[in-house]
Amino acid sequence: MSALGSGEDAFRPSLFEIVAQEKLRELLQPAVQYLLAIYAQRYPRLLIRVVNNHEEFYSVLMFFIERHYLKEWGASFAENFYGLKRVSSAHLASRPKFSSVGPETTPPLSSKEIQRSLLILVGLPYIKCRLDLFYQRISGGPSASLLGDNEQEEREREQLADSTTPFARILVIRLTRLFRKVYPYINALYYGSNLVYNIGYMFGKTDYYSPWFHLIGLQVKRMSMSDYAATSGQAKAPFSLFKKPWKAFPMVFGKLIEFLKVLLPMSIFFFKFLEWWYSSEFARGGGVQEESKATIPPPKNTKASSTCPDPRGVPLPSTPNTCPVCLSQPIPNPTALPSGYVFCYTCAYHYVEEHNRCPVTWQRTPQGVQDLTKVYADNL
Repeated sequence: MSALGSGEDAFRPSLFEIVAQEKLRELLQPAVQYLLAIYAQRYPRLLIRVVNNHEEFYSVLMFFIERHYLKEWGASFAENFYGLKRVSSAHLASRPKFSSVGPETTPPLSSKEIQRSLLILVGLPYIKCRLDLFYQRISGGPSASLLGDNEQEEREREQLADSTTPFARILVIRLTRLFRKVYPYINALYYGSNLVYNIGYMFGKTDYYSPWFHLIGLQVKRMSMSDYAATSGQAKAPFSLFKKPWKAFPMVFGKLIEFLKVLLPMSIFFFKFLEWWYSSEFARGGGVQEESKATIPPPKNTKASSTCPDPRGVPLPSTPNTCPVCLSQPIPNPTALPSGYVFCYTCAYHYVEEHNRCPVTWQRTPQGVQDLTKVYADNL
């Protein structure tokens, strides 16, 4: 599946590289949404609107990030993270079949190719997300698909049957019902076409792993060492901060975006470290030696008569697993008192509520019925 070491095309990435960068791009949005939700709890006035409009915020953020990487590296952020780049299909068609793809012969992406790439990278996922949310809202959510109960459809049928419903509302309802029926097929066609292209790309039947790349006329190739050298060796014209201060912000913003390639693996490592730390014994207050020293203290010395039956209480039954009060065997819904004796819950509750004592030892229960403890056991 990989073309490395073969004479076919050393710069053609394998399907595993393609899927890896796609998965990385899909995981970015939930990560950003989670961070915003956490910080919105601390700064609700600043971030609550951002959280409520997360899809728009994420699309705008990714627009600037993807635009920077497309202009500087000729690839999206995820593609550049895995050492991939986008090349025009028209340029590749004019080259020999088995020639290498290098920076000397690969022109940068044109403005139209960048715009088309941004439409596929940012616009298409945003539209797809909005359509999914709208379909989920009008279809009743997961509960409707499992239980078959959709209140939205019932209200629509009632409004259609009502003669006083305005014509505009009837038109909206009919369009909504049409969308509810058609969208699952559109969604299946969307994922099915991607699957067909992935299979064709894996077996070398097509140069495009996605129908959208075929539509915009771009292919994904591996970056060579000369690509990195050419990008890092680009000389930037120096500028004075006092003469041209408006150029400082794009430069700083570009450096921050480039730092994402370093920040992403660092954040993954830090997350894994925190996951290990909070699941280890160190996060619980000490190592193995400290845990071994923290033994359970012995019970306080009490009089022997404190756990023995009291003449003023009910006598103990002669058979085990029997409630001393109602003599039910086995004990239904067993409940223990601080004295250690077990009764059925009904008897223990009423006796403690009336006498505030254990029925057998006649000990006081300081918290009353709050001292009752449920016993979970198959056999007492």
